[in-house]
Amino acid sequence: MADSASEQTDIAIDYFKQWQFNLTTKGLPVLSKSSFEGPANRNFWLKNKEPRKFLQYERQSVGINLGWTDDAEPSTGQRVARWFVNRKTDADGRIRYGDSVALGYGKSPSFIRYAEREFGINLDWSKFQVFEWKLLGGPIGDEVKTGEYLAIYDEKAKEPMVYFDRTAGGDIGWPSSKTWGKQLEEKVVDAVKEYGPKAVAAMLAA
Repeated sequence: MADSASEQTDIAIDYFKQWQFNLTTKGLPVLSKSSFEGPANRNFWLKNKEPRKFLQYERQSVGINLGWTDDAEPSTGQRVARWFVNRKTDADGRIRYGDSVALGYGKSPSFIRYAEREFGINLDWSKFQVFEWKLLGGPIGDEVKTGEYLAIYDEKAKEPMVYFDRTAGGDIGWPSSKTWGKQLEEKVVDAVKEYGPKAVAAMLAA
C-alpha cells in the first residue's frame, strides 16, 4: 500500500488508464461514426493492459455478452476491430478527451449503456446511441489518438470501466468492485464517485 496521497493517486491514474483504441498504426486520430456501417477505417480494437488482450463480443452465462480474446496477436486484433465511437456533437469527426460519446460494437444492438444487473457489470446493449461515456487520460479537448492508454468513464455509474477478474461472466467491472478496496484506499474511490468525471480527468491529465 502506498504511504502517501500522491503515491495513491499515481496508482489510481495508472490503474484507470487500462484501455487503448488501436489499429495497426499508432498515433492516428480516433474518428467518430454513428453506426458500424460507416467508414471501416473508423473501427478499432479495444485492448486492455491488465489481461493484455482484446475486449470482444462473447456469449456469457451471466452478465453482458463481453469477454476477452485468447491472445493479443495483431491478426486477432484485426478480427475484433469492431469497436467504434461517436461524439454527441460531430464537428470534425475527431474524438477529444472529455467528449460525451457513445460506444458501439459491430453487432446488433450495437451500443453499450449502464443498466443494473443481478450478476456481472451493470451494462447492457442498446439499439440506440447512449452518450454516457467519456474518454479520459489526456488534457480535456486534446484529440484521442490510437495507441494511447486511457480511461473509459461511465457517467451513469460515475466510475471508469476496468478489468475485473470474475468467477462468472465477462471479466470487466468498476473500481468499486470488491477487490478494488484491497488495492486502493476507499477515499480515492469515494472521490471519484462524489466529484465525477472532472476529478478523474484532473487526476489523469496531471
